[in-house]
Amino acid sequence: MEYETEEQQVEALKEWWNENGRAVIAGVVLGVVIIGGWTLWQGSREKAAVAASDAYSEAMAAVASGDGARVNELADRLAEDHDGTLYASLASLAAARVAVEANDLDAAASRLAWAEEHAPQDDVKLIARVRLARVEGSTGEAASGLERLPTSYPVEFTGLVEEARGDLLAASGDADGARAAYEKARDSGNVADPNALGMKLDDLAVAASAS
Repeated sequence: MEYETEEQQVEALKEWWNENGRAVIAGVVLGVVIIGGWTLWQGSREKAAVAASDAYSEAMAAVASGDGARVNELADRLAEDHDGTLYASLASLAAARVAVEANDLDAAASRLAWAEEHAPQDDVKLIARVRLARVEGSTGEAASGLERLPTSYPVEFTGLVEEARGDLLAASGDADGARAAYEKARDSGNVADPNALGMKLDDLAVAASAS
């Protein structure tokens, strides 16, 4: 619309403002609130991430120094305050290791079960699951451990899963099944300690020849 005079333009603007001013102000205010809220949320999130990282670093230092009590304290703090983070899951795995070294297998199982449930990444969940299966085998529950092990998994985890399966099968008296699992782990080329795995296969061969 064209206006003949400046006064008409001003009046039109006043009329538009009377009709729409409140909505414009509300929109601006809402925008400011959203931006401010987003900024605060981002700041809070970054602060939480830094706190989780610091606590995890401290937990790793405690592991290195052999301070198991401190490892447990920090793992508990991360589980409570940052339960959805990778740091919390990794700290729980570390606390499980400390528990195994202290021969507290119940505590280790609890830590590993927590990590499996809360880990934000599938590979960490799988590691926790395999370690939990091993702990169950160490408590005389080889059958339960075998049931826990996955039947499908990423190929890069073949060595981890199948060596654990072989250990559990060997513990349950299934030498042939253990050998097959060990060989599958060996052939994958993804074994943490090939020499140790080779010794397990040698032991099975010696036992077979002796029988």
